[in-house]
Amino acid sequence: MKLKEKCVNIASRIRSTTVPEALQKLFLSWLLVSIFFLAKGGTSFTDRDFFLGINLPVFLSATVILFAVLLIFKDKRITAWLMLSETLVYSVLAIVGFSNFGFAVGLCVVSGIVIYYTDTDLIKLKLHRSVPWVFMGIMAALLTAFIGTLACLYYKNHWTPNYDFGLFSQMFEYMKDTGLPLTTCERDRLLDHFAVHFSPIYYLILPVYIVFPNPCTLQIVQVFIVASGAMPLLLLCKHKGLSNTSCCAFSLIYALYPCFGGGCLYYLHENNFLPSLLLWFLYFYERGKTVPKILFMVLILLIKEDAALYVIVIALYYILSQKKLLSNLAYLVIPVVYFIVVTSILANYGDGVMTSRYDNYIYDQSGSLLTAVIAVIKNPVYVISQAFTEQKLIFILKMLIPICFLPVLTRKPARYILLIPFLLVNLMTNYKYQYDITYHYCFGSGSILIFLSVINYADLKKPKLLIYSFFCSLIVFTGLYNPRNKYFDYYEKQAVERETIDRALQLVPKDESVAASTFLTANLYDHKELYQLETTKHETKYYVVDMRYTTEEVNINTYLHDDYETVFFEKDIIGVFMLKDDP
Repeated sequence: MKLKEKCVNIASRIRSTTVPEALQKLFLSWLLVSIFFLAKGGTSFTDRDFFLGINLPVFLSATVILFAVLLIFKDKRITAWLMLSETLVYSVLAIVGFSNFGFAVGLCVVSGIVIYYTDTDLIKLKLHRSVPWVFMGIMAALLTAFIGTLACLYYKNHWTPNYDFGLFSQMFEYMKDTGLPLTTCERDRLLDHFAVHFSPIYYLILPVYIVFPNPCTLQIVQVFIVASGAMPLLLLCKHKGLSNTSCCAFSLIYALYPCFGGGCLYYLHENNFLPSLLLWFLYFYERGKTVPKILFMVLILLIKEDAALYVIVIALYYILSQKKLLSNLAYLVIPVVYFIVVTSILANYGDGVMTSRYDNYIYDQSGSLLTAVIAVIKNPVYVISQAFTEQKLIFILKMLIPICFLPVLTRKPARYILLIPFLLVNLMTNYKYQYDITYHYCFGSGSILIFLSVINYADLKKPKLLIYSFFCSLIVFTGLYNPRNKYFDYYEKQAVERETIDRALQLVPKDESVAASTFLTANLYDHKELYQLETTKHETKYYVVDMRYTTEEVNINTYLHDDYETVFFEKDIIGVFMLKDDP
């Protein structure tokens, strides 16, 4: 009797299923079977063999069986959870199999449609107040571990170029020994790095380097510095009254934000300090805490001469949004004066200010940034022509899709002021590295975009936007950085090559001058007189030639004659040569 009642109940549930519910469960069944075959397939799903490996009767039968099972369940929460989880798993598996940004955009579009038609109110989570802090710590640790490990592998495998890691590795060794940020391989002469960029902020890393004096320390610390920005972001979320679930979501989005991982994988830069310090500055600005605001303004200014731009823009934003000029005036005037003074010193006594990155606006070839400002005033439509090229539109998508375009979803005009760094630093220039998320020029604008995402979401409070942002962050991050996992395999496969290079480099005395190929300078960081072989004009005692690749500047035959003694030579890997003394 009980069995009969159960069967009647099941039949009743199936009959009561509406057409939309049936279609939804049919979609879930088909998707679950697709996930199974996608995970099971030994070949890429873009290959023809993938289709041949799927038995259609089995595929359809499994779909029908799952469909029948799902019809029995009437709890809509289960359906909602399955809808989101299956879509996410399928998308991630797909982007792992075909890591292409255009494909990632397509997956984000499809995911958005699924999220739109899913009743997300059914899957609300109630988390303890401690969970966001634990989750934030875990995400920051995972980011540091993953990116930091990859960065160390690059160094260990001799893949880190002089620009921008060899020069900083040597600089920190000089700082450890002399207290001064000196390098010989940055401008082919003994030079204080602050003559190129005024970045006293590096001294915050020095105590750690003194304890652990190795370039890998710099690789790990620079990722940790970026990851630490998750703490002020969480405090900002709390201040804006976001739920514990939303706080966790933003911690995850921060860790997965593609420009942060990409910038860290291009080695060490002063810009790595921007995300954490800017977010602390913004947090204390929101809280109205004067002393911490001043402290973090000073720290930001010490990052780099152009970091003043971010403080100026933030001050302008609060002047307009709070309609309080006097209380915000200092945060506007101080960085302006600081920028003028420091750039003047660099122009007159240092290596000059890098105005060439805005040559597309300096129409009179004067090299003056004032000319660029006048150009914008005279011809604003020219700015649009330079800022919205096809390549830069792709860059914009990479920056905004992972955060669901939240930075521009506001009706408060003052907030658009905060988009100025994104426009000025990344879009107006024709210097290609500044609109590439795999370089360090996105740290400042990216952290402000994250800030805008939080404050705009706090106004909107539409959970679907945050869910969608989480999906997009994971999809885009996986698509861009999953191929980097191959470097773990490369590290194992190239063990012999790596050990050969290590043996060769040990033969170069530390007290002798040396010119080394760009990918080997970082590994000779503790040599006081070190130059990049491809560009140096110096004659040195030792020459280290990387033969894993060829360049026009370096010809191995130059060193294979009587003027040089071959210290070490392994064909297609490395050669170490010593200049013979004149008889």
